[in-house]
Amino acid sequence: MNPATRHQLVVLAVLAVVAGKQPLVRADKPVPSAELAVDQVTIKGEPKLLGAVLGRETDGKLAFAVGREWLKKTHPQFFDKAWRDETAETRAALTELRDRIAEWRKARSPENEFDFFLKKEAERIERDLQAVDAGTRKEDAPFLVIDVVPAKIERVVNQPPQRRAIANAAWREHLADVETRSAVSLIQELKQRKIAPVDDPQALFDLLPPRRENDAAWAARKALVEYQLRKPLDFQGTGDLVFRAGDKLQAAQGAKLIEELIKSVAGGSLPDLFDPRAGKPARASTRATTGEKWLDVAVQTATAEDVAGFRVTRVEQNLPAQRVEVEIRFVARLPDGSWKTIWLHLEKADASKPRADAEQQIMQDPQVSAALDLVKSLGLGGEQEIKLAVRYGAATMEAQKTADSRFYQFRDRVLRRLDGPVLPIPAPAPSPSARKH
Repeated sequence: MNPATRHQLVVLAVLAVVAGKQPLVRADKPVPSAELAVDQVTIKGEPKLLGAVLGRETDGKLAFAVGREWLKKTHPQFFDKAWRDETAETRAALTELRDRIAEWRKARSPENEFDFFLKKEAERIERDLQAVDAGTRKEDAPFLVIDVVPAKIERVVNQPPQRRAIANAAWREHLADVETRSAVSLIQELKQRKIAPVDDPQALFDLLPPRRENDAAWAARKALVEYQLRKPLDFQGTGDLVFRAGDKLQAAQGAKLIEELIKSVAGGSLPDLFDPRAGKPARASTRATTGEKWLDVAVQTATAEDVAGFRVTRVEQNLPAQRVEVEIRFVARLPDGSWKTIWLHLEKADASKPRADAEQQIMQDPQVSAALDLVKSLGLGGEQEIKLAVRYGAATMEAQKTADSRFYQFRDRVLRRLDGPVLPIPAPAPSPSARKH
């Protein structure tokens, strides 16, 4: 290699290192729309908005979240009108909430922590209303919401979940110019900050101002608050069989639970539970074959105890794939008397992976020992089968821990404040007079 070539390579190497140490530079020219991470709405006769599609209101309008500072800087006249509309919406939402809390307290006569929570929220809402009327309330939500009638929508671009997760993470981390930077640019900066985008479709709701909720969403919110502060009700089980969490596993219940597990996983053949190849082909998962029979059992208990919502944890074993699935739901009673799943998360774990600590913990659990004694008394297997069962149990523990964490995030988001993120629950029967979602 001649000296000139060596010199050129050295220069290029140095430039590459130096460039890698420089902060990301925003390009002067606009980024093509196809490269953005944000949703886009083109409104007839109005500016093109960059932000996030929230969904449809009960009156058919499209709810679109826009960064407050971006809109104020980019389209100041449109921002002024949007700000006036937002102030009117905030006042209507707070007034509605004040009246709903008063009705709630009369209906439930809350006590202790439940009463303390409702009382403090009522006082806070009243202060906010007074501030709105006095013109002194400052909205600190990073986003405002634009309601667009269908007739004025020219074009809507909904980003796929991966890009939406990038935009949400960038907004949460207060990255600059999220609306106008490419998805590649944003993900590069997030990686530099060691932030991994998480596909949480409700994450943006924390950044919105108070909004009115339809009756179904309000009923769901009340059910979750009462679950936490008035009377929790939890169920657990597998397939179509669920029991109230905390109940001692009676011999009859345990036999039913094991029988249900065998039927759902191994097609009803005892040997197939531990060796699917010995009998009928094992089903991939019971989730596709079971209905909602378990819901009737849970609803009967909830109705008898005057509970408006409950949590259900259901575990399924997928033997061919050596995987466990833990599903957690929160079910609430809606104003029309129906019961609806308002939150659901499915977590999977590899059951072939050794988990020494968790397996040891399981073996030392007195309740597990009782269950294993029951298994042995029914003649379902020996040491090899027990070892397999414990390994599946450890995988279940791992999956349930993650699923529980996701539920607690959802719960805490709703409980933080009653005028917090609007629950995305559609009204059962839309009507012209329906409240906005």
